[in-house]
Amino acid sequence: MTLLVRRSNLCIPINDRARVQRAGFHHADAVTLDLSATAVVPPTLQEDIQAAAKGGAEIFVRLSPLQWEAQMASLPVAALTGVMLSKVESVEQLQQAEKTIATLEKKQGLDKGHLQWILGIDSARGVWHIRSILAACDRLTQIFLDEKSLATDLELVCLAELDPFDYARGRLVVETTAASVSLVGMSYPLSVTPVEEAFTFIHENANKARNLGLKGVVCPFESWVAPVNQAFTPTPELVEWNRRVRIAFAEGVAAGTAAVPLDGKMIDVPVDEWAIVVLEMAQACEQRDEQKRLALLSSGVAAV
Repeated sequence: MTLLVRRSNLCIPINDRARVQRAGFHHADAVTLDLSATAVVPPTLQEDIQAAAKGGAEIFVRLSPLQWEAQMASLPVAALTGVMLSKVESVEQLQQAEKTIATLEKKQGLDKGHLQWILGIDSARGVWHIRSILAACDRLTQIFLDEKSLATDLELVCLAELDPFDYARGRLVVETTAASVSLVGMSYPLSVTPVEEAFTFIHENANKARNLGLKGVVCPFESWVAPVNQAFTPTPELVEWNRRVRIAFAEGVAAGTAAVPLDGKMIDVPVDEWAIVVLEMAQACEQRDEQKRLALLSSGVAAV
């Protein structure tokens, strides 16, 4: 199975023309052109997609929760990786969107399933129905929890020192992992009040998000992309350790034992299995970064 490497998804308002034109050169794994604040698809969308794709990023569009059907009918589907849809609360809502998108694919001569879904959950109802939502569509690749909107729905006053989303986030981590879908988002409180900060600060918070079970970040700022990519990529030290784990375990199995010592630790089957996951992800990240590097070279413009 091909691993999904979508560590960073840079989300840019479609009406910010300067940022859109430079979107492809920030080394993001994906770029989402945000149409959620506009009622119609701009006539420049095809041009905007081409600009954003110059760095090898996957391209998504984020649709308006109120105008998504009309917007979807005007999308150049073949040029997109997928669609981001917010405020998803029920299976019925997703089924209607799925019907619309499948009809659009057929109309444009594309295979069913060409487009991927990224769905936003931002209400108690959405969290409650997450299992049925995950089971309702096989083109779903990622879920993001909109914690700011969820706080409004729950009538919470968010305090920086107290994370109020432990339960909601934890439930979504378990449910999405079981369904082979990635949950993405930033750690609290940046998830509610995103700000531009130094590389180290964003990297620390992205590492926290990864350790909470998230698989990537929707980035509201270009400055988030590099620290997020680094946080969700296995470090060289981690890769080297897990290579040694695999070697030591293989030698132990060959000698007739299923547990072997390595640097004061015992290496057994679960440790070896996790080493396989780490090494596969490291290789997938390396390949994805190479794809983007080559795309930038072919564009003739240096990354920023």
